[in-house]
Amino acid sequence: MKIWVAGALLALGATGLAMGYADAIERAEHRPPVESARAELTDAEVQWQRLQNDPEALRLERLQARQRLELARAQLRLERVRSAAEIGRAYTQVLDSEAAYRLASMSRELAERSVEIARLRYVKGGISRQDLRAAELRLEDAANGLRKADEARSLARTQLASLIGPNAGPQELRPPGNPVVPPLGAVYLSLHEHPDRLRMQHAVELAETALALLDPSYASRAQIEAAELQLAKARDGLDEVVRGLELQAKQRWQEVSRLQRELELAEKRDVKADTDQRIALQRYRTGLISEIDLLRARFARAQAAFEVQTAAHAYLNAAWDLAVATAQPLEVNDAP
Repeated sequence: MKIWVAGALLALGATGLAMGYADAIERAEHRPPVESARAELTDAEVQWQRLQNDPEALRLERLQARQRLELARAQLRLERVRSAAEIGRAYTQVLDSEAAYRLASMSRELAERSVEIARLRYVKGGISRQDLRAAELRLEDAANGLRKADEARSLARTQLASLIGPNAGPQELRPPGNPVVPPLGAVYLSLHEHPDRLRMQHAVELAETALALLDPSYASRAQIEAAELQLAKARDGLDEVVRGLELQAKQRWQEVSRLQRELELAEKRDVKADTDQRIALQRYRTGLISEIDLLRARFARAQAAFEVQTAAHAYLNAAWDLAVATAQPLEVNDAP
């Protein structure tokens, strides 16, 4: 399976084992759809070999056996990509849910500090009771957000464990790298191996063979015309399937490109937030801003970093969607 990933770590709780992103993706080999497709390929290979050794095998039998073998190979490749994409999405969901929990925890801490300040200002007569209540409500919202984030990360872990094995209890994950996205022209070329296209191409081949097997000496004109009509329908069907696959692939490719641009923008915002945080720290040390202002700058930096992570994962998962649309494996660079 052509999936290259490195630099990722998934620590498994009770066993103390570690699993990387690539290792998690490789668990796709054990998913039921992949195992079923592999069994079909094995059976198709046996049938093909049997006919190859049978001197009495008919032309149509050999054609159908070859087509079954080609389709089985293509279907296995598609099921591998589908299962890998599902695991990859679950993996990044765990990462995102853990990051969301940490951000929610920072939000609650910031809200707690804000309430402490609000109470002090209220005692000193600097704000009204209504202002204090507003700060307390923000704290309640932050606490509720933290509880929801904790539930979300538990669900994400459960989902990943259901895909990669019952003994997988992820506690620590390192991010995967960015995907290698082929140009649109290469995407179109890869569609020649898509199972849906192969099925229609096989229908054309069968119709061509059926027509070639007819001869006016033993077939009526009506039979020949019916075979010609069947061939024309098969060719039209192939053209329609190709158009549909190309349209879907183009949409997926455009979505990947859009999310790549969003990731680049998120990275720029993160750089600015990091600069703002450094400036805030300098100003705090020189007594120009308060402690709460510094905490807010740090929280803004954490938010920006979270947006970079989620944008990177959205980009990666969109690349997996493209891989599924083309039935081609995905290459992923090493994590930085």
